[in-house]
Amino acid sequence: MLAKNTTIAGVVLGMLFAARAHAQPDPDSETKPLDAAAASAGGEGGEQLTLPKGRLVVNAYLGIGLSDGATFKPISLSPDIWYGVTDEITAGLVHSAVGTTGFIGGVGQSLCLTGTGSLCPDLYRNVGAEGRYKLKMSSIAFAVEGGVYALQIQDPRFIDIKLGAVGRWHQGPLAIEASPNVFVALTNRSVNIGGVDVTANPDILNLPGTVLYTLNPMITVAAQIGLVLPLEKTGDTYSVPLSVGAFYRVNDQLNVTAAFSLLRLIAASSGGIDARSLTLGGSYAF
Repeated sequence: MLAKNTTIAGVVLGMLFAARAHAQPDPDSETKPLDAAAASAGGEGGEQLTLPKGRLVVNAYLGIGLSDGATFKPISLSPDIWYGVTDEITAGLVHSAVGTTGFIGGVGQSLCLTGTGSLCPDLYRNVGAEGRYKLKMSSIAFAVEGGVYALQIQDPRFIDIKLGAVGRWHQGPLAIEASPNVFVALTNRSVNIGGVDVTANPDILNLPGTVLYTLNPMITVAAQIGLVLPLEKTGDTYSVPLSVGAFYRVNDQLNVTAAFSLLRLIAASSGGIDARSLTLGGSYAF
């Protein structure tokens, strides 16, 4: 019973921490292997990374800034919607930071509830369309993903292509997920300020990794760390965010989570604990 619920919690919490809400299985898949590879792995590693055909999952994240000198600035609401086009392909409309980059903890995304004067650049900032394709399952589940993102809708408009992958290993109560991705700028790589060209929309490599541990059938804890690597002047602009959080499984459809993040624990400049956020989220499967 614990192993089965660990698999379910790992899938759902992995979705919440790495924008993977489209990975929740249907009820039948909870009681049988997903394929022959999963069966040979004892049902521990073969996790479903796409939604079954016709399944819909909605995520919502409330991001609250807690940085020094800017407590509760900004506060933003970011919804994501995922739909199973086929059993192998899932498509999504994405607003959240975790849905975009894989890193939980972003604030000022999508709908800014505290106005543009509270460290939000715009009332409605960003949106993306993304797809995921499930590869053959084995002891480690894999999928590839990609999409088009408007990281900034207002001028100067930042349009990027996202290419990435996700892999998840699971054994007993422990699950580990990696979801590397790269954003390649299509517009406004630089803007001219006072006659000087300044990089505004750089190519960025994101390398988030998440560890999840199921305490009981209802509660899972998780920690996430990784690297954010702009591909221009990397040594001057890299950062290492850290998040810790917990997930509560309300029922088969509803899951909630909370996470505390240090957005720049290690950074080329201004690293430490001053940049902080709280994320409250939920996922509902139809």
